[in-house]
Amino acid sequence: MSEKIKELEPTIQLSSTLSNDEGNTFLESQQNHDIESQQKNEPINNDSNSSSTSSMKNFYVIASGYLLFTLTDSGLRMIILFQLYNLKYNALQISLMFTLYEFCGVVTNLVGGILGSRMGLRFCLLIGLVFQIMGIGLLCGLRIDWSKTIVIIYIIISQGFSGIAKDLVKLGGKSVTKLVTKDENESHQSKLFKLVAWLTGAKNSIKGAGFFWGALLYRFIGYIPSLLVLLVMNLIVIPPALFYLDHTLAVSKSKKKLTLKEIFNKGRNVNILSLARMFLFGSRDLWFEVPVPLFLRGPIGWSYLETGAFLAGWVMFYGAIQSSTPQLILKPARIYPVKSGKILVPFTIILLVITIGIAFGLQFIDITTQRTPLIILMIVGLFIFSFIFAINSSIHSFLILAYCHRDKVAMNVGFYYMGNSIGRLLGLIIGGVLFTYLNLAACLWFSVGALILCTITSIFLGPVPEDEINDS
Repeated sequence: MSEKIKELEPTIQLSSTLSNDEGNTFLESQQNHDIESQQKNEPINNDSNSSSTSSMKNFYVIASGYLLFTLTDSGLRMIILFQLYNLKYNALQISLMFTLYEFCGVVTNLVGGILGSRMGLRFCLLIGLVFQIMGIGLLCGLRIDWSKTIVIIYIIISQGFSGIAKDLVKLGGKSVTKLVTKDENESHQSKLFKLVAWLTGAKNSIKGAGFFWGALLYRFIGYIPSLLVLLVMNLIVIPPALFYLDHTLAVSKSKKKLTLKEIFNKGRNVNILSLARMFLFGSRDLWFEVPVPLFLRGPIGWSYLETGAFLAGWVMFYGAIQSSTPQLILKPARIYPVKSGKILVPFTIILLVITIGIAFGLQFIDITTQRTPLIILMIVGLFIFSFIFAINSSIHSFLILAYCHRDKVAMNVGFYYMGNSIGRLLGLIIGGVLFTYLNLAACLWFSVGALILCTITSIFLGPVPEDEINDS
């Protein structure tokens, strides 16, 4: 046995030597593999950081352009409204002049969503700005010696361009928030809701400032110079959008042809939320867009600046509440993070009760003998309405992004805001008819009906997808 072992010793030693060499080779290859892995990971991390920076650059460019556009668009509405009031047009005629603006919003939101998913948000933003410049340019050619029929048709056409512009630009502003938020250390819902609430609130605060800006321009420099100022403000937005925005932003990875079912059926929650949005904003625009400014300027007797200041304050307050909804309202009430769309139901019911109260007040307070109580009712009632409406709107704006898939965000947001535009269009037309032939109280009673339908619709909303809920 010992002799056999001695005979095998050279073989064992050789095997041991080979094993050591293989072990060293393995260790060397493992070290080389680790180094290669690190080298491969370094560019990936750099790309990730670069991607994050690029995403935020896209957000800043779109958000700033969206906000500046909003300032000019609301200012334009105020300038047209006061010019038409000076030319002795009634509420129905003025409402008719804005119908194409809202109707184009309906079509643009649907088509723009598809366009955004195919061509990107940069394309939509730039086309929107071009249409707004064309609309303002047309308004500069308005002549006061034309017949009323020609003036109505002319402004309808010019406002059609602005309606297309508004919703193409808004599509970018609303969609980009979904694209720049990622599920990292902080919950995705928290970041998304905060960003949506901030941008939506800022937009409405700027919109309020735009009302005052338009009234201020009209009062001190007149109709044509005011329009030229707004035109230049829109031109300022074009270079950053042209040179700094990613042209593939929001372009869908899916290139298959869309069917009618895919265009109109966005899933149960998105469809229901869009219908609720239609009733919600229809309830507001039944009285806010045309009747309230004319009521304040006419029966109440406020000046242009007083009317513009009130509307500006109302919308800016509304925007401030929207921005603070997640942290200062929902979180202290222990209903944040949002887990279901049914959260809209109690807030819509409160809005309904407030509207009934204002309608009752307008019905029974005589403006000729009780002017001061009526003004107090209008100011207090409308600001309370603004507070609850802002919470409702902020939750709405979050839910549409929570319910939709990231790859189809532009299409879903476009479809949702199509419902918004339908509500605004119906509210504008019906509100103009009611205010012309009845009174402001009638507008508010119809608003009550729209809020009842909004409440019923919201009951059927489902839960927020699990990946949007804060599990921390």
